Amino acid sequence: MQWRFARILLISAVAGCAGAAAAQSTAAKDPGAALFSQNCAACHGTDGRGGERAPDIATNHGVIALSEDDLKKIVSAGVAGTGMPPFAYLGPDKISALAGYLRTLQGRVASAVLSGDPEKGREVYFGSTGCSRCHMLHGEGGGIAEDLSTYGNGASAATIRQAITDPDRNLDSASQIVEVRTRDGQTVAGLVREEDNFSLALQTQDGQFHMFRKDRLLRVRYTGHSSMPTNYGQTLSSADLDNLVSFLIRTADTSSQIQGKSAKAGDDN
Repeated sequence: MQWRFARILLISAVAGCAGAAAAQSTAAKDPGAALFSQNCAACHGTDGRGGERAPDIATNHGVIALSEDDLKKIVSAGVAGTGMPPFAYLGPDKISALAGYLRTLQGRVASAVLSGDPEKGREVYFGSTGCSRCHMLHGEGGGIAEDLSTYGNGASAATIRQAITDPDRNLDSASQIVEVRTRDGQTVAGLVREEDNFSLALQTQDGQFHMFRKDRLLRVRYTGHSSMPTNYGQTLSSADLDNLVSFLIRTADTSSQIQGKSAKAGDDN
């Protein structure tokens, strides 16, 4: 039983640290996508993750951590002593569009488009919403739900807002509440942390793990509902939602910059 419990804890830790995936580009709607395809993809790859002639600029922490101004300067002036040529002839508007598209490949959202106040969003996050009771954020908070330290990377403000106000939409099977009823009349609801042909392990809202033998269960019901409250769209004002979304995006953006600086420091050493 000890090894099984240790395995559950490991699975829970891995699941809790999952980050958000990179944003998908829409080339037809983004002029920067066409510019990237014409001027950058041949060397850096169509997804920016490197090719035979140029390095990865989509997941490289050093590039991700660059400020918008520094990124535009590199695109405009090139990098002396390397194969990176200058693209000043494109003009400032096209360089801005190109840099903006690279940010989508990196999974970042420019802070300039945020309509809320991240500092007020922090108050919402750690306040009455109870987000921090379930979600970890840079080592602070609960561990029953997804770690949100980098959640804002690669997701638009509209996508994050929808996830808050309509958590059951596009719900991942691993994130839905499962309810079991035992032969002795006990009912337990929580998230599945381990399951095989003979046993099932649930983690309840209080963080506790519950192990069940399937031959002692009367029913296992997948509810189709998230552990998140479904009424944030009614209990939070539009301004509160904007602030909360901005906080999650800014927090993820800051995290990427810190990782980039750490990676650069490691390379320098």
